[in-house]
Amino acid sequence: MNRRFFLKSGFASLGICASTQGMANGLGLLTSLANTNTNTNTNMNDYKTLVCVNLQGGADTTSLFVPSQTTDFNRYKKIRQNLTYDQNILRAIKPININIGDYSMPNFMNGMLDLFDNNKLSIVSNVGPLREPTTLRMIKQTKTVLPPFMGSHNDQENLWQAGVMNTNETSGWGGRIIEALNAQSSLIPSNISLVGSRKLLRGKHISPFTVDPEAVRNLSKFINPLSSQDEPIRSIFNRLLAVGGNSLDQTYKSTIDSALENNKLLKSTLDEANDADIVYPFQNPNPMVEQELNIFTKQLKRAAQLIESAPSLGQHRQIIFLQMNAFDTHDNQSVMFPALMQAVAESLKAFQSDLESRGVDDRVVTFSTSEFGRTMTINSNGTDHGWGGHQFVMGTPVNGGQLIGSLPEFEIGSSDVYENAIIPQYSVEQYAGNLAKWFGINSSQILDIFPNYNRFNDIDFGLFS
Repeated sequence: MNRRFFLKSGFASLGICASTQGMANGLGLLTSLANTNTNTNTNMNDYKTLVCVNLQGGADTTSLFVPSQTTDFNRYKKIRQNLTYDQNILRAIKPININIGDYSMPNFMNGMLDLFDNNKLSIVSNVGPLREPTTLRMIKQTKTVLPPFMGSHNDQENLWQAGVMNTNETSGWGGRIIEALNAQSSLIPSNISLVGSRKLLRGKHISPFTVDPEAVRNLSKFINPLSSQDEPIRSIFNRLLAVGGNSLDQTYKSTIDSALENNKLLKSTLDEANDADIVYPFQNPNPMVEQELNIFTKQLKRAAQLIESAPSLGQHRQIIFLQMNAFDTHDNQSVMFPALMQAVAESLKAFQSDLESRGVDDRVVTFSTSEFGRTMTINSNGTDHGWGGHQFVMGTPVNGGQLIGSLPEFEIGSSDVYENAIIPQYSVEQYAGNLAKWFGINSSQILDIFPNYNRFNDIDFGLFS
């Protein structure tokens, strides 16, 4: 076997194009796995994790706040028609920070409501991509204030994850935070996705580090997946590149070695992590939702292990990305949406208990994103793509039991509504900025993370003490 054939095979096995540019990109990706920066902005005993739970498809969260008084409920029912929740399943919600009147949430949200009542979860009302603070009057004057490609799943998700009103932005606000804090671990990268590569975690110079929630996988041609021992081909690889290799060969060898050792370390560390005695929900009456639930709960369990293992992995700051699918409810929403939200609510309650049982809950904040909310009115048995939506922020560090902001008026013709879509009152930048500040970003760094932040009021949501 000659070196040229071996290197070509090696790149192919990594899914990297064997061109000069492809090699450069591939080496950059591998180098991110072994970034040697250490966090200079955090105390050695200071650990924090942000866990993003993305509700992919556009969750109809604005429909969850249901007026309890008969007159208001009947008006809500007239708008929602067959998507209205029965009054006998509603549970009152009473935020501790604001009087929102008589509102309830359906009991399939009990998992979240229990966290809310125990001051471990707060709700941020009506968040979405904005170019600037926007009103219906402004939209009527000029459509240029609207976000680009409004209603497009991919584009709105890109705006949420980029944290800037530019669908061509290649980096995400989570990755830029890790870079600003110089928080890449010297062992395993701190920007971790459990659902494949995601823009939120991509920085200007770093790539997301993906981890399989079921099993940590290494390059099987080099490392035995069962024993974690080197395969004979790794020795051949080292000998080939040791003889007369050029600088590209040596860079390739160095990054491959780092990736292999990092994955070995990650596997051994997670194998030693506690398997907490917490029962996660794995069953749901809806077979499609049950399938998504099983995937989601595996992500949550892996995230809990990663958080507990942060000190061993040299990670003083972690951002972990998870996702629950199937929220694009154009049809069958009366069945799908309650089942999905129940699955999310019960899973998050179990996740919080898991973190508490591991003794790491005081350093973790979990928050939601979704590319958009959905329309106020219905289309037979579903809803269409909207704009603003409610988000949740959960964790022991959270000042829970609050509703941040005011509920939009759920009324056709309201000034809170544009073409049946709720106009956001808070921008993605304001929402993410509050999380970033808890994470350690200071006021002098905020514009580096969110270039358009100064277009909005710098509002402290009061989520953290």
